[in-house]
Amino acid sequence: MMNWRHAVQQLAVLAAAFLVSSCAWVPNYVSEPGVTIERMTTSSGRVSSANFWEDRKGFALRGEITPQPITKGPMGGHVDIAITAPDGESIECTTTRQRIGVRHVRKQFSIRFDVLPAPGSVVQIKHHDSANHDDCQA
Repeated sequence: MMNWRHAVQQLAVLAAAFLVSSCAWVPNYVSEPGVTIERMTTSSGRVSSANFWEDRKGFALRGEITPQPITKGPMGGHVDIAITAPDGESIECTTTRQRIGVRHVRKQFSIRFDVLPAPGSVVQIKHHDSANHDDCQA
């Protein structure tokens, strides 16, 4: 029969192991990727924040959109993300939807990348309230 003290010690060791291993699951902010992030403002939304993060699956660009006019309700449309190489060549142009935070003014968005854009690249982010246009077009 296992005594009570031994059981508590085993539980404490398991809890500590869980806490230490869970640190590997936390995404890390990429502070100086050498990539310029242009946060654009349109009539439907303002890019309030945008940063690169790294986790075990690769890289992600995460940020928030503040609706124009400011509202706590659902926000339609999508976020355009255009990446331009240091030499001016268009690398990628993609769209992602923001997560609808009904109780929050700012709406979150994120998109995954296998690798970070090269240093000197420019990432342009803007919100559109309509889906009736080509990706990354005005």
